[in-house]
Formats: sequence, C-alpha cells, structure tokens
Amino acid sequence: MRCAAAIWVGSALALGAGPGRASPVSDAPIRVVYDRPGRPESLAIYHEVRKRRVLEGLREIAAGMRLPRSLTLRFSACRGEADAWYEPTNRTVTVCYGYVREVEDRLPWDAVRAREMGPGRRRGMRHDAVFGLIAQAFLHETGHALFDLLDVPVLGREEDAADQFAALVLLELPPAQARHVVDGITHLFRSLAADEPAQAVLLADDHSLALQRLYNLLCLAYGADRRAFGYLVASGALPRPRAEFCEAEYDLALSSLHALFGRHLRGGRLERARVRRAFRGMF
Repeated sequence: MRCAAAIWVGSALALGAGPGRASPVSDAPIRVVYDRPGRPESLAIYHEVRKRRVLEGLREIAAGMRLPRSLTLRFSACRGEADAWYEPTNRTVTVCYGYVREVEDRLPWDAVRAREMGPGRRRGMRHDAVFGLIAQAFLHETGHALFDLLDVPVLGREEDAADQFAALVLLELPPAQARHVVDGITHLFRSLAADEPAQAVLLADDHSLALQRLYNLLCLAYGADRRAFGYLVASGALPRPRAEFCEAEYDLALSSLHALFGRHLRGGRLERARVRRAFRGMF
C-alpha cells in the first residue's frame, strides 16, 4: 500500500493460517522497467541500480512463486517523490529514485561504525545497508502484490504481513550481509522514530510506528540466528524480555509463510539458494 515515505521494514506476526484461495496458477511473466529520470540528482542512482541489476535480482525472487497474472517491477522518477507502492489495477510495484536518495541521506557514512552497527568490517557495510533497504522496499510492496495476485488470506494488518514477508526473505542472506542490512534498518528506523510526533493520527495509521517495526524486525532476526544476531541483545538494541520469545516468533512466522504460500512456491518453501543467487550482483 502506498505510504508517505514508504520506508517500512518491521515485521509483526500478521500472516493468517490456512491455504491460499487462488485458482490454479501458471507461470505469468515478471517484467522489469528502469524509467530514465530527468533530474540530474537521480541519474547516478539510475545507472547504479541498472549496473547492479537490482530489478533482475528481485525478479528472480518473485519467480520463486507461480503467478497467475503478470507482474511489473519498476524504478520510477515519481516527480521527485520519496515513495513506493503496489498498484493492483496494473499489477505494478514501483519504487522511486527519491526513496533511494532519502535512504542515502538518512544513512550517512559516519553512521556506519562498528560500535553502532554491530560486528563486521566497515568496508561494504553501508553498501549492503543501502541496497538492503532498496530490496526491502521492493519486497514489502511485492508482498502486497503476492497477497493480491494469489488471493492469500491475511490475519491482522496487511502492512505488517508485507513487512514480515520482506524480513523473512532478507534473513536468508549470508549472515554478514544480513547483519549489515539489519543494522542499516536499525539506524534508519531510529532516524524515522525521531521524526515521528506523538499524534493520534499515527496511532490510527495502517502502519505500525517506526520503533514497533524495528523491534519486530530485530526479534525476527535474533530468532532466525541467535549466534549471528546475539549482539542485538548484548548491546540492548533488543530488550531481553522480548528476546526470550523471538525464536518461537521466527519459527511461527516462517511456518505461516510456508503454509500460506506453499502451493505457489516452487519446491514448496522459501529457497535460501534462490535468495542468495538473486542478490549476488546487488551485494
């Protein structure tokens, strides 16, 4: 669903139980489109994402599903907006070049420090974080597309379910890259939370608050690999009372994804090898 800034990453347990209701599926095409921007400040982004074959990698992930109708993944100028959305009328997922600029602005080089960002070498950390956030935006909106195209039932807020879908895919990355992505998301969401006024309109929004989304993501990450993400608890980024239940939360989330999408997934489950192959050129 379209949002004001479209920088949504958290992951709550929102997927319902039970099989999808879609009719038998075929192998509909997945198109990728890079719109050439008119603004000079977006041209460098345009050339970089094409060089990295970002959309081709994301198409590889989406192709892990048997789709009944075509889907388009698009980078667009969006008149300078920082946005991302799925449009069901033409079955298109769009991420704006302005979104990438906003991510880069909120994740400056001096934010990428081992003390703040967890273990690992500095080289490549910001790159992984930025491209991970681009991938997350597309995966979040692709989650909405899959719910629509496959008629997948959702118990809870669809925004949370789309967040969870994106997180589960990204956590299939190799541990070092997954840590950099999660650490970048942590910095970004803290930045967003600082900008969030305590207003009732935000509490009524279809998106959870930035810090709620952050803690849900950190819990899924810790539940997926306690060794790789143990620093989240040790540093206090993830409160210990929540951490106690994260392994169960992750197991439930992954089993729910397989229950809902299993009949549409090639091989019946999310393939780690496919995810890592798809992101190989991006990271």
